[in-house]
Amino acid sequence: MAKPPLFSAKHSLCIICEGYEEEIYIKHLLDKKVWSDLYDFTVINAKGEGNIPARYQYMINKDAYELVLVFCDTDRSPYTQYLGVKARINEMHEAENAAGKVVLYANPCSMQIILLHFAVVSLKTQGKKTNAKLIEKLTGVKDYKANQEEHIKAICAKINRQSYVDMKERVATINRPDNEPGSTNFIEFLQRFETDSSEWIAEVRNSLDANC
Repeated sequence: MAKPPLFSAKHSLCIICEGYEEEIYIKHLLDKKVWSDLYDFTVINAKGEGNIPARYQYMINKDAYELVLVFCDTDRSPYTQYLGVKARINEMHEAENAAGKVVLYANPCSMQIILLHFAVVSLKTQGKKTNAKLIEKLTGVKDYKANQEEHIKAICAKINRQSYVDMKERVATINRPDNEPGSTNFIEFLQRFETDSSEWIAEVRNSLDANC
């Protein structure tokens, strides 16, 4: 598979988000300028986990980005759709663990990460009805629905640079494998996005070609 050239100025990165929740949250963090300005991010809403492989394939084939990343939920065990996304990414790169290099995950869902801006929480399910009371308690947003853009925007409006620091500390404690409930690898990517050293991009690119 062809790879785009490395650039000497800003590094172009694409993040394919599962849905509105992930898209609006990532864009909010970008607006807060908590990441290094060495990187130029494009954020894409796949509008559903099942659409991620096709979007990923399309963005890879465009050869417009140095890296294409994915931000999605694992949902509930046995993680059928999530594992299907990972399998398709591995197939595209003909590498056994390509997905492990480019997928930002949250088990069970990205709301786990978002709520960590406000308190230490461990969600047991991605079900929005189940989590609605906790979301309201921590954010003041009632009857939360992930497909309502104004709901996630209202939550993100309460996120600031200090709560970002708090979230980072909390996600670092749950940096565990994606098959463990209440886990995420978000801290690994935050550390990369914050650094002014872009060596990690070349390392990931090389690993995608390594047939590991």
